Amino acid sequence: MNLMGAPRALVQRVHAGAGGVFGVLLFVILLTGAWSMAHEDLRAWFRGPAALAHGPALPVAQWPAIARERGLALGELRIRLPDSRHSVVELCASPKDCTVALDPVSGRELVSGNAADILFNLHKSLFIGFPGRILISLLGVVLLLMIWAGSALHSGRLQDLKRLRRDRGARVFAHDLHSLIGRWCGPWLLLFGITGALSGLGALGTLGLAAQAFPGAPQQAFMQLLGAPPQVDRTTASAPAVDLDQLLRQDAVAHPGFSAQNVALHHWGEPDAWVEVSGIQQGLPSTAVFERHAYRAADGLAVGSSSASGRGLWLQAFIAVQPLHFADYRWVPVGGSLLRAVHFGMALAAAGLVLSGLYLWLERRRLKAGGGWQVLLRLVIGGGGGLLAATAVLLCAGALGSANLAWWFWGGWLTSLLLACLMPPRRQPLHLLLAVTGLGFLAAALLHLAGSLKQGSVPLWPIDLVLLLCAASALWALRRLISFTRAARAAAANVA
Repeated sequence: MNLMGAPRALVQRVHAGAGGVFGVLLFVILLTGAWSMAHEDLRAWFRGPAALAHGPALPVAQWPAIARERGLALGELRIRLPDSRHSVVELCASPKDCTVALDPVSGRELVSGNAADILFNLHKSLFIGFPGRILISLLGVVLLLMIWAGSALHSGRLQDLKRLRRDRGARVFAHDLHSLIGRWCGPWLLLFGITGALSGLGALGTLGLAAQAFPGAPQQAFMQLLGAPPQVDRTTASAPAVDLDQLLRQDAVAHPGFSAQNVALHHWGEPDAWVEVSGIQQGLPSTAVFERHAYRAADGLAVGSSSASGRGLWLQAFIAVQPLHFADYRWVPVGGSLLRAVHFGMALAAAGLVLSGLYLWLERRRLKAGGGWQVLLRLVIGGGGGLLAATAVLLCAGALGSANLAWWFWGGWLTSLLLACLMPPRRQPLHLLLAVTGLGFLAAALLHLAGSLKQGSVPLWPIDLVLLLCAASALWALRRLISFTRAARAAAANVA
């Protein structure tokens, strides 16, 4: 019996229809979402192996002076500290303006590494701001609908959990691969769909409710959500006297298991100046936006704190959406790195699930001579295959130290789309795109590894390993495609 009693034919139409209409966009979102989980690591990767000096980091107390030398006002300055996921110090004039990246050892300015932001912003908003976030959240709802339909269509036989027939042609192989990924990745697919849907729709709902709850002053709702700033007594001191390094040590003692990520200076240089330390609390799925401790700058006296803990079940669930969606498991006491690696692999597998489903849809339409399959074929190859090739070209160009990396990415993707649109269905450039993808990832990994070994360390070896695995997968897919194509031609010749 199908899930919720829906007729099988209807479920099949829902599953295939949603996949055919939204499949290419879902593939783009899932693939870029996987890379977004490694956003900070990718930024460090693009800076190059020689970007950072070796040695102890500068004291936190020196960074305000460095910020002043660079023309930044100290009145509202945020210092983003280095950690295991973030290798540089960032000086931020505002929470959304963190353009100054500095070496934590020497204090010298580094290249931004913002080429990694291309994939991150593509996943987060499709480069169209808040409307893009809403659209992506709606795609999370579509993904949940497809998970429901896919679960209803497939049997629960145990033998299907390991069946992958490699000798029955491309269509049977794609069917088994689609079924395998769907079964083994089911819980993660639900996580992607639920957190993706809540990420944008939750923000939209908050905006709407804020306007209703506080007519004319919706910002009060966000103040209640994030916590009001502390009330700091004005002192007779003309300048803050607190030692920021001592303050961080004091904070670590007062809050065991807390990892400081940011130090924010407020009203610095004024009698009511205060310091905010924000970060991640072990055992609590939250972010530095909600985990904050405030201290008076004159003497380091604690004047307030804010946390997701004790805020209510639904609010805590809403706060947990972002770390769960972007695989930030630093709050997990043990095994956070392993969870992050599995999360990343499942996101790539989810992209493969969508791609295999699109192939099956195209095959059914091609065999039935259904309308629209040629259009979708071009979108799949030019949009999906082009994104893979453009990402590989972007990383390869970054490893070579090329300038204008955004042009390499967008130019590569646009070229792929044009080739797919201009060439006939039987001569689509899929072989070419897979070759470019495989060779591009391979060259990027080898070039970066060579530079890292020359510097005497390989701190970003996980990224290089993933690139090597992506290269091997693309070249293996190219080999299988050539094999399937030759077998199909031989079968057609025998029939003739």
